[in-house]
Amino acid sequence: MALATWEHDDDRYCLQSTYVKGDEAWYFELSEARPAPAVWTASPRHDDFLAGPAAVTVIAHDPAVEKPPYVHFDGAQEIPFDVLKHFTALVATTLADEDTQPSDSD
Repeated sequence: MALATWEHDDDRYCLQSTYVKGDEAWYFELSEARPAPAVWTASPRHDDFLAGPAAVTVIAHDPAVEKPPYVHFDGAQEIPFDVLKHFTALVATTLADEDTQPSDSD
Protein backbone atom coordinates (compact mmCIF):
# COMPACT_ATOMS: atom_id res chain seq x y z
CA MET A 1 0.00 0.00 0.00
CA ALA A 2 1.23 3.46 -0.83
CA LEU A 3 0.05 6.88 0.26
CA ALA A 4 0.80 10.15 -1.55
CA THR A 5 -0.41 13.52 -0.28
CA TRP A 6 -0.56 16.99 -1.81
CA GLU A 7 -1.98 20.39 -0.98
CA HIS A 8 -4.61 22.32 -2.93
CA ASP A 9 -6.10 25.63 -1.75
CA ASP A 10 -4.91 25.08 1.85
CA ASP A 11 -6.52 21.62 2.00
CA ARG A 12 -4.55 18.38 1.89
CA TYR A 13 -5.62 15.39 -0.20
CA CYS A 14 -4.26 11.91 -0.58
CA LEU A 15 -4.07 9.04 -2.99
CA GLN A 16 -3.97 5.63 -1.38
CA SER A 17 -3.07 2.81 -3.77
CA THR A 18 -3.11 -0.91 -3.18
CA TYR A 19 -2.57 -3.89 -5.47
CA VAL A 20 -4.73 -6.87 -4.49
CA LYS A 21 -3.18 -10.03 -5.90
CA GLY A 22 -6.33 -12.16 -5.47
CA ASP A 23 -8.39 -9.65 -7.47
CA GLU A 24 -5.53 -8.96 -9.89
CA ALA A 25 -6.42 -5.30 -9.60
CA TRP A 26 -5.20 -1.93 -8.39
CA TYR A 27 -7.41 -0.02 -5.98
CA PHE A 28 -6.90 3.75 -5.91
CA GLU A 29 -8.69 5.97 -3.39
CA LEU A 30 -8.86 9.75 -3.31
CA SER A 31 -9.69 11.37 0.02
CA GLU A 32 -9.01 14.34 2.17
CA ALA A 33 -5.87 13.75 4.23
CA ARG A 34 -6.12 13.85 8.00
CA PRO A 35 -3.21 14.62 10.32
CA ALA A 36 -2.00 11.45 12.00
CA PRO A 37 -2.21 11.44 15.79
CA ALA A 38 1.19 12.09 17.36
CA VAL A 39 1.05 8.72 19.14
CA TRP A 40 1.01 6.97 15.72
CA THR A 41 4.20 8.61 14.50
CA ALA A 42 7.79 8.29 15.66
CA SER A 43 7.92 12.04 16.18
CA PRO A 44 5.11 14.62 16.14
CA ARG A 45 5.59 16.12 12.67
CA HIS A 46 3.11 18.13 10.67
CA ASP A 47 3.69 16.18 7.44
CA ASP A 48 2.34 12.83 8.72
CA PHE A 49 -1.12 12.18 7.32
CA LEU A 50 -3.68 9.42 7.09
CA ALA A 51 -6.34 8.88 4.46
CA GLY A 52 -9.86 10.00 5.29
CA PRO A 53 -13.01 8.36 3.91
CA ALA A 54 -12.68 7.70 0.17
CA ALA A 55 -14.46 10.23 -2.03
CA VAL A 56 -13.43 8.50 -5.28
CA THR A 57 -12.35 4.90 -5.82
CA VAL A 58 -10.86 3.56 -9.05
CA ILE A 59 -10.49 -0.18 -9.61
CA ALA A 60 -8.23 -1.14 -12.51
CA HIS A 61 -7.82 -4.85 -13.26
CA ASP A 62 -4.78 -6.36 -14.92
CA PRO A 63 -5.16 -6.47 -18.73
CA ALA A 64 -5.25 -10.30 -18.64
CA VAL A 65 -8.44 -10.17 -16.53
CA GLU A 66 -10.26 -8.42 -19.41
CA LYS A 67 -12.38 -6.19 -17.19
CA PRO A 68 -12.45 -2.46 -17.83
CA PRO A 69 -11.49 -0.08 -15.02
CA TYR A 70 -14.36 1.58 -13.21
CA VAL A 71 -14.90 4.48 -10.86
CA HIS A 72 -17.08 4.86 -7.78
CA PHE A 73 -17.92 8.31 -6.39
CA ASP A 74 -19.10 8.86 -2.84
CA GLY A 75 -22.04 11.16 -3.40
CA ALA A 76 -21.70 12.73 0.05
CA GLN A 77 -18.32 14.41 -0.57
CA GLU A 78 -17.28 17.22 -2.89
CA ILE A 79 -13.82 17.28 -4.48
CA PRO A 80 -12.43 20.24 -6.47
CA PHE A 81 -12.04 19.43 -10.16
CA ASP A 82 -8.32 20.28 -10.11
CA VAL A 83 -7.84 17.72 -7.31
CA LEU A 84 -9.71 15.10 -9.37
CA LYS A 85 -7.49 15.88 -12.38
CA HIS A 86 -4.34 15.49 -10.26
CA PHE A 87 -5.64 12.20 -8.85
CA THR A 88 -6.40 10.77 -12.31
CA ALA A 89 -2.95 11.82 -13.55
CA LEU A 90 -1.33 10.00 -10.62
CA VAL A 91 -3.44 6.90 -11.28
CA ALA A 92 -2.59 6.93 -14.99
CA THR A 93 1.12 7.34 -14.22
CA THR A 94 1.06 4.42 -11.78
CA LEU A 95 -0.71 2.15 -14.25
CA ALA A 96 1.66 3.10 -17.08
CA ASP A 97 4.85 2.74 -15.03
CA GLU A 98 6.24 -0.78 -15.36
CA ASP A 99 8.30 -0.27 -12.17
CA THR A 100 5.09 -0.04 -10.12
CA GLN A 101 3.58 -3.21 -11.55
CA PRO A 102 3.60 -6.26 -9.28
CA SER A 103 5.96 -9.08 -10.22
CA ASP A 104 4.91 -12.71 -10.47
CA SER A 105 6.75 -13.37 -7.21
CA ASP A 106 4.71 -10.83 -5.18
